Amino acid sequence: MQRLSTLVDEARNRDDGFSIIEVLVAMTVFAMIAAGVAMGIASSLYLAHGSRSREVAINLAQDAIDRARTSTNLFGVVDGTSQRTVGGVDYSITQTARWVATAGAANACGAGGGPLAYKRVSMTVSWTAGGRGDGQSVSMNSLVAPPTSVTAPNLGTIIVAVSRVDGSGNSGVSVGISPNRTNPNGATAITSTIAATDVTGCTYALNVKPGSYDVTLSKSGNIDDGTSSGSLGAQTGTPSTTVRVQANQTSSATFNYDDALTVAPQWIDPNASTTAFTAPSSAPVSLRRKTADFGPYAAGTTAQVFPFTDGYKAVAGTPAACASTDPENWTTANGASVAPRGVGQPLVGTNAVRAPVQILTVKLAGNGDNALTATTTAPTPNSGDPGCATAASYTFSGLPAGGTVTIALPYGTYTLQSGSVTRILGGVITISYSGGAPTVSPAVGVSVSGNKVLLDPRRAP
Repeated sequence: MQRLSTLVDEARNRDDGFSIIEVLVAMTVFAMIAAGVAMGIASSLYLAHGSRSREVAINLAQDAIDRARTSTNLFGVVDGTSQRTVGGVDYSITQTARWVATAGAANACGAGGGPLAYKRVSMTVSWTAGGRGDGQSVSMNSLVAPPTSVTAPNLGTIIVAVSRVDGSGNSGVSVGISPNRTNPNGATAITSTIAATDVTGCTYALNVKPGSYDVTLSKSGNIDDGTSSGSLGAQTGTPSTTVRVQANQTSSATFNYDDALTVAPQWIDPNASTTAFTAPSSAPVSLRRKTADFGPYAAGTTAQVFPFTDGYKAVAGTPAACASTDPENWTTANGASVAPRGVGQPLVGTNAVRAPVQILTVKLAGNGDNALTATTTAPTPNSGDPGCATAASYTFSGLPAGGTVTIALPYGTYTLQSGSVTRILGGVITISYSGGAPTVSPAVGVSVSGNKVLLDPRRAP
């Protein structure tokens, strides 16, 4: 009995159990196992949610394809984007529809030769996977053929394609098609209504009798880029082109047509931009883009032009007739062009486009002289002036009698005459010239040689 009591006392006195380190290790192991289980559960839930979302997206794409296939008007199946929310997930459905001609590749309007055969319809359904932020998408394509031939036998189709400056379609453009006025070649009036262009910038005239037709556009505030055959080289709000329709074929009329940019042409001396000057009665400004010139437009007015993304260069006068007016035509002795540049077009916050010119100070010849005429003339040899193919004349009136005046002229070589105005009729100013020549004050860019005045845009770099 005493032995048993001793053993009990020893057991009570022993310090058996788990240490704090053992507890921490056990908790760490448990946490790692629990985290792995949690991640597995979360991944399973995410995959299940992703599978459901993908299944919904496939169903949405299939529904959209089915609607395109059952459409009674295949011309109404066009590009578009719609939104759907299913099970708390937002889906974006993007439809792209392209006509395919029998002899051409797929494009928005179906141009490319041969009758319109079918439409290639592509559906892309995209959504954002919950909790991860990464986008998911599914795509589905189908070829949809019209129930009957688009155009009856022995007739043709006119496709009108209208693009904006960024290449997208210009929708809502009114289109007129009529037999060519000078040589219709058998064309007859189209009696069916021609719809305005759709979201892809396309519209169609079906069952058209073979012949030559004029296609004309109109949309308020829009202008073309000057490449339409009916208005070649001149930007216009109602561009036109002529197409030839053949039996069992498609004919295309393509236009670049967009919202017009309003500009306000000005003359300015880039080397004395704050100096006031008197402008001639006609102060033309041409807008040059690459090798094409548009205008000239009158300084101080506004003009509507096509909104090319690379903009225009403003040049005083008519550079196509007088190379001198464009500073870039002048070169230095080593062949480098060193010309002053105007501010970018248009100026920030305004519609101003500024053509560089040269200001000069002139003392009129006679005490009663109140008008001045500057006429371009053949430049002095080796002066560097590229010259003018066609002479230009600038008239200044209403000047202080016999006084000194600061005027502006395009670059080039001129002869000056002053006199008094005898009559102004229909905008034509008649001047009685004095016997002497006006006196020009030499300045930077202005030099006088005999009766010639050289206005030189070149400056030292």
